[in-house]
Amino acid sequence: MRIKLWGVRGSTPTPERRNSRYGGNTPCIEVRLENGTLIILDCGSGLRSLGKSLLREFGEHPIRGYVFMTHFHWDHIQGIPFFLPLYKKGNIFLFHSVLRKGLELRGAVEGQMVNPYFPVDMSVMGAVRHFFDLDERPIDLNGAIISSAPLNHPQECVAYRVDADGASFVLATDTEPGSPFHDRSVRELARGADVLVYDAQYTPEQLQGDKKGWGHSSWLEGTRVAKECGVKQLILFHHDPDNDDAFVDGLVEKARQEFPHVTGAAEGMEIELPGGTIEQAKITEGFERRRDRRYQIQLPVRVDRKADSTASEQAEGISQDLSRSGIYFVTPADMSPEQPFELEVVLPDELTQRGDLAFRFVAEPVRMERLNGAAGFQEPVQGVAARRLGGKDRTENTAIGIPLPAAVTSVARKRPRKS
Repeated sequence: MRIKLWGVRGSTPTPERRNSRYGGNTPCIEVRLENGTLIILDCGSGLRSLGKSLLREFGEHPIRGYVFMTHFHWDHIQGIPFFLPLYKKGNIFLFHSVLRKGLELRGAVEGQMVNPYFPVDMSVMGAVRHFFDLDERPIDLNGAIISSAPLNHPQECVAYRVDADGASFVLATDTEPGSPFHDRSVRELARGADVLVYDAQYTPEQLQGDKKGWGHSSWLEGTRVAKECGVKQLILFHHDPDNDDAFVDGLVEKARQEFPHVTGAAEGMEIELPGGTIEQAKITEGFERRRDRRYQIQLPVRVDRKADSTASEQAEGISQDLSRSGIYFVTPADMSPEQPFELEVVLPDELTQRGDLAFRFVAEPVRMERLNGAAGFQEPVQGVAARRLGGKDRTENTAIGIPLPAAVTSVARKRPRKS
């Protein structure tokens, strides 16, 4: 089972640079079973990008998808008019909901395209569309067991659990803690899940203040559910539109102090199950994934950053991922390069057979995360994703594929070969 997140923001899309690492599209999650079955959870604005991806993948072959709606608030349905596979004849999409029955479900899905809300109506959509109402009993979908549970949210909402291919995945978004019935409901659904994607739109303080009754949860409640239910991996979801990347980073860090296996949901994130392997798109600018070829290689690195106007701090680290435009490396946790810094990457003599070869360039951090020991470090380390800075004049070092600004190329040096 493979899960991919196409939209992770709550309430309204926020296509802003300050949100570029986690993303600004509203909820949409793709679940692909080992047998090829396509399941779509929610239809927020992230559905648009999923649709374009499906058209590239399937080409002229028909697409059959099973869509499950958690509820019908605008941020969870607004991608439907922009989902291009719905306009193509031969495709089939089966919509499911626990909350709406028959024609009511169809009206909720298609009603946003009636005059005067959209320039064309559903008659221009060539795909076949079926609508199914569910009760709270699990269903068998091509070998996957789909279960649901009611959540505490205005106008109601449901969580979904997918058990398939020897693993379990749960989406529990748009829920507010405090109702014993609903708190018990979400815990029963999440018990033993490999991955729990959980609503963390507000802080615990907001839930005690002006956001009480708005129908959302916090990172703290997410960690409680994860710990109590034996969840293996918690992913914080439905980020508030006012929370930028740095703020979400802070929420993730706080959550990890309560439950170590926490990640912030980000557009492009993929989860492979069983196994729980998570690959997160490393975004440097805008919402497009980095297209440069990446090299997963561990090399010694040295970080040099200004601590104040006179002194500098240095730390050793190890690269994990290199490309023409950026690098991901780990360094001791007490070294947090939050501003542009100089980075030295060393090609050891074992590779060059001509002595150690070092390259220095200026980099800017775009994402940092605390890791519980990695790349040979015994103590917790800091993972840093950074993009290379430089002017237009660059030279190419073909040994590692990193273009360096002409201004810093001169400091690349060949160290004497060890005897």
